[in-house]
Amino acid sequence: MSQQNRSAGSPQASPRILIVADDLTGGNACGALFAEAGLSTMTIPGTSRGGSPSGGSADDGACRDSAQIAKALDDYDAVVVNTNSRHLSPTEAAASTDAAVRGAGPVDLVACRIDTTLRGNVGPTAEAALRARRDLASAPGPERVMGLCIPAFPASGRVTVGGQQLLHGRLLEDTELRNDVRSPMRTSVVADVLRENTALECHTVELSTILAGSAAICSEVLGALAAGAEVIVADAMTDEHIDLVARTLAGLNQDENLEWVSIDPGPGSLALARALLPKRGSGVILGVSGSATEVTRSQLAELDEDPTITVLRPALDADDLPDVQATVELVRTAASADGAAPAEAATSARSGAVRAIILATVVDATDLLELTDEQSELIPRRLARITAELMSTTALTGLYTTGGDVTAAVLGELDAIGMEIHSEIVPLAVGGRIVGGVGAGLPIVTKGGLIGDAGTGVLCLDHLMATAGMGRA
Repeated sequence: MSQQNRSAGSPQASPRILIVADDLTGGNACGALFAEAGLSTMTIPGTSRGGSPSGGSADDGACRDSAQIAKALDDYDAVVVNTNSRHLSPTEAAASTDAAVRGAGPVDLVACRIDTTLRGNVGPTAEAALRARRDLASAPGPERVMGLCIPAFPASGRVTVGGQQLLHGRLLEDTELRNDVRSPMRTSVVADVLRENTALECHTVELSTILAGSAAICSEVLGALAAGAEVIVADAMTDEHIDLVARTLAGLNQDENLEWVSIDPGPGSLALARALLPKRGSGVILGVSGSATEVTRSQLAELDEDPTITVLRPALDADDLPDVQATVELVRTAASADGAAPAEAATSARSGAVRAIILATVVDATDLLELTDEQSELIPRRLARITAELMSTTALTGLYTTGGDVTAAVLGELDAIGMEIHSEIVPLAVGGRIVGGVGAGLPIVTKGGLIGDAGTGVLCLDHLMATAGMGRA
């Protein structure tokens, strides 16, 4: 596995997850699961087949696709590549999947996103992904690349029992899918679907084994590995079943020197990603406030009531401007293992882990100063320099900025192209991720100084903490 670190202050590298989908809407739905889990996710709508629109060769198109996929993986945690292969011939579908996997280069997880009702080229695309990953494996890589197929999607009424896929309790061939013009369903047996037009060796772990727990699952899978299985199919009726299988089989990776390729509609791939990828190291959300409004002061006071949030005033120089290096050291100390901020600099210095540090030029009315125009212009720049310095030396899981001048100065100092907008937390308080620069992909919430009420800062921090839970640290 080869990871890249897209933020110098991260405690560890960001994940590289490739999701190869056979259909655009299904791929987007799968990507949404990863995005909701806090991973920065993007979709590449389609890859080239045959020739390029400009008259170039198929090889030219493939090279462009490979470069596009690899670049996207540099910038995002999870990249969904749509191959439009559901209704291609088995050979064409396999070739498009093979090209996407090879073009991506080093990744931490490959997921083959398949239809929830098993339509299309399920087997050929899975076989192509497995073959490509085996060819790409190099010492000290895995000795064996295996497929894990957990096709259940309980939230959508799709479950797997006895190795058969059920749609709202009915076998697929007993639903209207048997009359699907392009992909008529003749069987619900997952292993049979995988074997169609392939030479895949499949083994099904049935619900009785899942219910018996991790040790039983592990024992059966080890037996299947010894017998030459290439794909493990697992029953599941609930999300808890999916998580149990993923955690159990992820635990075999080190002992058995395995790599898993997931084959499912999305929940199984996300569960495997959660189980396989390293847990995020400790880090903090950094808040930067340059607003002196009464609304902002009330929000800071509310935040300061939380024992896991430390509100800090910056150290000032002789000109009453934030001292960059001295303030950076204050924040580093506050973010240290004991979680306690220096008593002389913090409005609250408490024991316990710090989840967020809010750097605020005005915490209460005693901090209000008559500023010159020059000071008013320099303060946001100094705060931006402090942020950039901390970004390169401190583990940050998110960024919270209050005040338009401060937000603009911070994004500029980080060389950001801009901000990818995800949601409006309250009117005029927006959450998303930084695009470009040294903080690329970092979760961020921006809010105007006059926006919200006393509890708005808490809502913004809660949003960041949830986003950073599985996202880039």
